[in-house]
Amino acid sequence: MVLNDYTKLFPEIGQEVWHFPILSRSMPLAKKLIDKYSRTANGRIIWTDVLTDAKGRFERKWIAKKGGLWITCSIFDEFLPQTSSFFPLIFGLVMLKCAYDFKIFSAKIKWINDLHFNGKKLGGVLIEKYKEWYIVGIGMNINNDPPKKLPAISFKQILGMELPLKKIIERLIYWLRYYLGYLRFYEKAVLEEEKINNLIIQEFKKFSDTIGRCVYYSYNLDFSENGIIGKAINIDEKGSLIIKTENQILSVNTGEIIYLL
Repeated sequence: MVLNDYTKLFPEIGQEVWHFPILSRSMPLAKKLIDKYSRTANGRIIWTDVLTDAKGRFERKWIAKKGGLWITCSIFDEFLPQTSSFFPLIFGLVMLKCAYDFKIFSAKIKWINDLHFNGKKLGGVLIEKYKEWYIVGIGMNINNDPPKKLPAISFKQILGMELPLKKIIERLIYWLRYYLGYLRFYEKAVLEEEKINNLIIQEFKKFSDTIGRCVYYSYNLDFSENGIIGKAINIDEKGSLIIKTENQILSVNTGEIIYLL
């Protein structure tokens, strides 16, 4: 089956790529570049070989050594309020399709947008809001060797060979254009009151292994005493994770989970 070419609907992604051998962090730089060069900021990518002070959610340290793919993308928030909840789901799909392009077919998406392989992390995403912009950091373990103490793995360790990072970023840009282009296509249908299936939700359900799992959920797992245990039973039409506990059914669209079973 030939894919609809949604990439043409969001061609801004990757038109401008800034490459740096080393930075402390790239997200603050992305914000500075938005302020200085806003005209070409939509879709701008900062690609860094090494990040010395990389951070994940809640300022957790992220190991970003040479060999991994560490990028930050600035995307203007043009999205409709009723569809903006699909935005975070896109980036797990983007990383998943990159893994598939290199024949890692056992990769799965863990809600919201972690890429993992047999329970080990292959990639993650950090999304921040800055003025009228989204700043999206994507980290993928490609040719690097993640610390052994962490539940993480790289493409190289799975495939037994190194991959050209330029090829990875080319595919990453393709899939970013594809899914963000689809979001524009879907929003046009919403505005025209046309009923169509939501590809983002459909594919997330297909490629995620979260639905059906017993999970521990918390907004911030560093403060796990505020969490709940339940079964992830669905991703609804708004992109929210539906968790069934002993006493209630919850709908959440942000936070973190741990698989218990």
